[in-house]
Amino acid sequence: MTVGRQSGTISGVNTVYTTTITQEARRRGIGLEVIEAQTPIFILKHDGRKIRCYNSLTDRVGAVSFHLAQDKRLAHLFLERYGFPVPRQIKYEQPAAALAFLEKHKSVVVKPCREWGGRGISVAVTTEADLQSAIARAQKFGADVVIEQYVEGVDHRLIFVDGLFVAAIRREPAFVVGNGASSIRALILRKNARVGNNEADNRIPLDAETRRNLAAFGLGYGSVPRKGQSVQVRLTSNFHTGGTVTEITPTVNAELVREAQKIVRLFDVPVLGVDFLVNAQTLRHWVIELSPDLAISPPEGKKVAVHFLDYLFPETRAAVKSAPAARSTKLVRKLKASQRRPRSSRKHRS
Repeated sequence: MTVGRQSGTISGVNTVYTTTITQEARRRGIGLEVIEAQTPIFILKHDGRKIRCYNSLTDRVGAVSFHLAQDKRLAHLFLERYGFPVPRQIKYEQPAAALAFLEKHKSVVVKPCREWGGRGISVAVTTEADLQSAIARAQKFGADVVIEQYVEGVDHRLIFVDGLFVAAIRREPAFVVGNGASSIRALILRKNARVGNNEADNRIPLDAETRRNLAAFGLGYGSVPRKGQSVQVRLTSNFHTGGTVTEITPTVNAELVREAQKIVRLFDVPVLGVDFLVNAQTLRHWVIELSPDLAISPPEGKKVAVHFLDYLFPETRAAVKSAPAARSTKLVRKLKASQRRPRSSRKHRS
């Protein structure tokens, strides 16, 4: 089934993660064939060529490379082997080993090996009881679970397409603002109700993890913040748990871009997000995850989609009147030369 007009749209391919790509494709005269609308899997077609896509993941990605980047344990081992700064981590196998790891590091993060969007993740786990609950929660999303040293920092994602730095975003945890009368539960419900259909995944979960996170701040669902008081309600910064996203492409630290560039070359995945936690005071940073199937969505999505389609169908660049914004920034011009140099064999350690 080919979709070429507004009347031919299908609900599953109308999510912002897909339309950011398909709208840019239509602008360029690239055809779209929907294979499975709800997944969504679709084919982009131009000048006799066809490329299968699942959002930003395409059939140009090798299965082994994707698995290596997407699996949190494998990606961590690979990054550690090449000297990149990563938090300490173990794969969960025995309760005793997990407890010993917690006792050593005092605070840990528990997450499924192969999930996305913050699903099943518990942050800043400090007690044995919470550790057991966090492991059980993560295992609902898959048998393989990792336990990681908790490190503090601001969440940055750097996005690369075809080896080139395209965009950077800062992700911050969900929060509500008090009015002096409403409980935190009511404020969350009110904020969730304002989320538009295109951002339905940006709602704050009213679950046990939010309750635990609030308790860490000495609060609960029934607490009433004073008027104007901003209250953080989650420890994860994912958009899919109500977090906020700000594009920081022009101001992101150039050293961070250079380090991410080396990671991208190492993994050799055409579209890759490199997630860092950056200490705001010391600027020390850790690589926490990689995203080989990242969502292309606002605020940086349009820019990423332009580069994505430049990569897949370079002959359609002429159909785009304006140059991509990311390449016009001073930072990207400054980094062009370093991005084209051969990869250094020097290891980076925290």
